[in-house]
This record gives sequence, C-alpha cells and structure tokens, in this order.
Amino acid sequence: MTKEEKEVYEKSSELFNNCCAICGSNNIHLHHIRYGACGRHTYMGNIIPLCKAHHDLVHTNKKKYQKILIEKIDKKINESEKK
Repeated sequence: MTKEEKEVYEKSSELFNNCCAICGSNNIHLHHIRYGACGRHTYMGNIIPLCKAHHDLVHTNKKKYQKILIEKIDKKINESEKK
C-alpha cells in the first residue's frame, strides 16, 4: 500500500468517525465503491467504511449498492469541505 492510499483510507474512515457508513458499527472494513477495468482504484470518493455484515451485503449486489454508497461518500466529502 502506498502512502497516498493509506492517507485516503484514513481520511475516508475519519469522515464517518471510523464507523460503518450504514449502521455506525466501529468494526470496519474499507470498501472500494467503483472497480475499474484494471482492478480497484484508491482515491477519495471511492473508499467507504463498512462493517463486515454490510461489506458482505454490498458484495452480493454491487450494482444495487454502488449508487447508495456514492451518495453517502459524496455527501460526507461535501460536508467536510464546508467546514
């Protein structure tokens, strides 16, 4: 993992107070929302913290949850930029 990737993981987690973006659990996994043709890409707006249960759920239907997760992370990024 590069230094830049680590910073993105940390900032994304901090946006949600190191808790799951869906339920608020503090036992989190970091999920890549969008996958590119060459694999996952780590950048702000593409990483969101999820608990194991929600991480597993999202992986059952990525297409369904992708829009929801993008809205959640974009909202948090916009809120943090206004501060």
